Amino acid sequence: MTDVMEPQPKPDKKNSDLVVRALSAIVLGPPVLAAVYLGSPYSDILIFVCAGILSWEWAMLCGRKVVGATGAVLIGSVLAVTALGVFGYYSAATWAIPLAATCMLLQPLSVSPNAEPRQGNNTLWLITGLIYISLSCLALLWIRNDPSGNGFFMLLWVLLVVWATDIGAYFTGRKFGGPKIAPRISPKKTWSGLVGGMVCAALVSLVCSFWQEGSNAIFLMMSGAVLAVVAQIGDFFESHIKRKYDAKDSSNLIPGHGGLFDRVDGLVSCAIFVVFFQYL
Repeated sequence: MTDVMEPQPKPDKKNSDLVVRALSAIVLGPPVLAAVYLGSPYSDILIFVCAGILSWEWAMLCGRKVVGATGAVLIGSVLAVTALGVFGYYSAATWAIPLAATCMLLQPLSVSPNAEPRQGNNTLWLITGLIYISLSCLALLWIRNDPSGNGFFMLLWVLLVVWATDIGAYFTGRKFGGPKIAPRISPKKTWSGLVGGMVCAALVSLVCSFWQEGSNAIFLMMSGAVLAVVAQIGDFFESHIKRKYDAKDSSNLIPGHGGLFDRVDGLVSCAIFVVFFQYL
């Protein structure tokens, strides 16, 4: 009698993706934390490299995998602005942003030969990327290099809050599901996930308050919950860009995660918010 092979169960794609994501985080996490802990010049180099990658990913998204001339101006401008911030010239860096935007407006539009004209490089969106990425990288530099000496704590707290938000939102949303926040932009994001992310961010902030002497635990918890919302807004903003240009990920640099922007979309928005809030 011929043996009949029973069909093998298909591997759980969600679990396999989760394993790849976890391994990538384990590999990338320690160098990032080390650079944040050591500070300048290591944190400066990290932020500068990230600025180049983020601007490249944005240019590739807007150009549908073709950087183009305007995209090249974007990358060079973001790196120049970030370099000014690395050397402490924040005022000059902020003035350089509108100057670079003007240059991009004057740069002829470059369109991928394989793309429809409406899907090619979009100067307005490229300028948006210039402003968004430049301000976020300057904000990260400003936070870490804070002369008051609280830069390490502040940047680490922001990182932990964003990570806690992502983890809490992922597992809570997966467990409870429920109504979607904005299904047309990000169909997997639920209100239960947002609440879970806010709770995790608040709890992480509570732990951080025990570490930092003189910090107000209630204020830090409330700030963490607010940052969780800001992080989700950053996530939605990047999702909108990807949907606009029919892209699943910002790139494929990080296994299981996609591109760098897919991992730091919440961080960049939170960094800008933290600096803006401190100036109020």
